[in-house]
Amino acid sequence: MKYRLLFLISSLFMLTACSDSFLDRAPEGNYVDVTYYTSDKALEQATAPLYNRAWFDFNQRSIVPLGSNRANDNYSKWGYPEFTEFKVTALSTNLSAAWKGFYAVITMANSVISDIQNKCSSDVSEQAKRKATAEARLMRACAYFYMVRLWGSVIIIEDNAKMVENPIQPRHNEDDVIEFIIRDLTYAAENLPETPSAKGRATSWGAKGMLAKVYLARAGWHGGMRNTADLEKSKEYAADVINNSGLKLYTNYEDLFKYKHNNNPESLIAMQWVPLGEWGVCNTLLADLAGNTTMTGGINVWSSYQGSIDMLQQYELADTLRRNATFCTPGTYYSYICIADGGYTYTGNTSCIKKGVPGGPNDDNDGYIQSMNSPLNTYILRLADVYLTYAEACLGNQNELTDGPGLEAFNLVRERARIEPKDRITFEDIIRERRVEFSMEYCNWYDMVSWYHWKPEFMLDYFKHQHRGWTVDRIWKDTEGGLHFGKKSGNDYLEGEANWNKPSNEVEINHDNILMPYPESDVIQNPLLKEDPVPYEFSE
Repeated sequence: MKYRLLFLISSLFMLTACSDSFLDRAPEGNYVDVTYYTSDKALEQATAPLYNRAWFDFNQRSIVPLGSNRANDNYSKWGYPEFTEFKVTALSTNLSAAWKGFYAVITMANSVISDIQNKCSSDVSEQAKRKATAEARLMRACAYFYMVRLWGSVIIIEDNAKMVENPIQPRHNEDDVIEFIIRDLTYAAENLPETPSAKGRATSWGAKGMLAKVYLARAGWHGGMRNTADLEKSKEYAADVINNSGLKLYTNYEDLFKYKHNNNPESLIAMQWVPLGEWGVCNTLLADLAGNTTMTGGINVWSSYQGSIDMLQQYELADTLRRNATFCTPGTYYSYICIADGGYTYTGNTSCIKKGVPGGPNDDNDGYIQSMNSPLNTYILRLADVYLTYAEACLGNQNELTDGPGLEAFNLVRERARIEPKDRITFEDIIRERRVEFSMEYCNWYDMVSWYHWKPEFMLDYFKHQHRGWTVDRIWKDTEGGLHFGKKSGNDYLEGEANWNKPSNEVEINHDNILMPYPESDVIQNPLLKEDPVPYEFSE
């Protein structure tokens, strides 16, 4: 464990940071492994790898099975079905990659914070120090927020050197992990600027939006009635973002997932990948998401993912805009893919993933498409999430929400999708709207875990009725565009559950397999992961 951590931390110190335009071209110049920071600019560059290299191991592959497969957004018999079917074991390579990836973010953030304290000359302003520290603490908080919803109790690390000296450390109580996240985000909200210092850089609004989500999760973390004080804090932060940031939902939902619209005003926190960048700063997900080479202009891809039956059924009849932006279904036409051929019409029998697949090199992508190299950023938080967080916090412990700004925020998300507003919403409406809005953005499972903590029996029953692992031979549309699922028999189409394909093995979901197991290799090296968690001693 000690040597593994030493390797991880030393690797992070040797990472190359990015140039002034770190979001647009390959990294240049080394600002991470330095003896001294002599300017505000040099210090700002030290945080650049926090937006890409730090997240690479997580984003490389495991982000999809953990956030989307697990939520039943998508399914494939060959694409890590164990995440959908609740059969993940401690030997999973995706699980190990995610654990390693999150601690890569955390240890890099710790290194930046330590360097700010120990390697800055008098020429570096206090404002620059606070901003760089805030960026590091924001990313550290995001990593821990993912982790606490995957594993529950995890190891809090603030000092890399102490961890190297004694890597056999206990995991910490979930409540302390969440408190640690809140403290990091509060510092970030107070010390990040309101407008980005450079394209793609985080602002205080992103930190406040994330605080709204964390407070909402904590409000129901122990089940029963949600904590009213935490609900109020969630509403306070979300309302601040909605009312005072000057940001609005991006006009066209589909544009959110196009390369030329990276870092749009709705993007609050995002992993920033270098187009055609080297291994470690590139977005590798294209090949895992795209199901055919026609969509990628001949670029090699291999995805077998399809939209799950359950996910595709969540879309209302009029909600074709979000459905088509997320999944290709038979007959769907895209004018901005295969542009030279007059567009692309999906001719498959079932469905494939569209979100995260921007087309080929010549489809208004400036040539920035390779097999495992997409120019798209990865969202961590966007404004629509804050709107729906606000709606849910306003719903709170009520059975329904019939008026007020929370309902208005909910309906603004629907308005952008060009579907009818609702005059009242329930918790079930929140679930459905969030699933549809964020499907295949690798985040739906995390919200489901927060809901599970609040309503464990309700969510367990919900999971059991998602038809996890079921497939169909054919999807077809009626004259109004509604989807039907089943199989073809001669010239007839047979729809309904009786004509779906059941999984070969029964999907067993219970309270013991909601959270992920700790990676076996890490348990072997640190047996304290098998012991009860302990309180964390906060340094501030």
